[in-house]
Amino acid sequence: MNKWWYPVILAVLVGILFSGIILLIASAPRGVPIVLSNLSTPAKIRFEIYGAIRQPGVYSAPANIRVEDAVAYAGGFTESADISASHLAAAVSDSDQILIPTRALYEATITPMIKNSTGEKINLNTADIEELQSLPGIGEKKAKDIIHFRETNGGFSDVADLLDIPGFGEKTVDQFLDLITIE
Repeated sequence: MNKWWYPVILAVLVGILFSGIILLIASAPRGVPIVLSNLSTPAKIRFEIYGAIRQPGVYSAPANIRVEDAVAYAGGFTESADISASHLAAAVSDSDQILIPTRALYEATITPMIKNSTGEKINLNTADIEELQSLPGIGEKKAKDIIHFRETNGGFSDVADLLDIPGFGEKTVDQFLDLITIE
């Protein structure tokens, strides 16, 4: 090849390169532009807090508070507050309503074991509501549940059928097992 071809080839390549650069700069952008929006959290939130606190009401606070902080805004817990059921670590959002529960005062009751005065066992398939209520641990609702089960299922075929009634467990049935029959 002649020596004069080298400068010609070099000039053609440089021309193609500059043409490509000009085309890239002059061409319109393709696709959809990415739009960045400012989605910052509000600087303050408003929330309501009620229940076992000293000052119930509506409060404003920074956006990143927890229920524990909200209780502090409301003056703290009262003596009857059930702190363990208050979900203190839960995040509070704008317009949340927070309810601080109170401790339930439970009274322990003992149902005495009442034996049938005649000494006869109570038949689950024929007993009326009063007879069923004479069984230990059986109140009006459970007596009605027994009668409803008996009417819907055509009677009891076994004492263990009691366990199919919601609210009846082995402990309940054990209280009066020796006082019932299904004859």
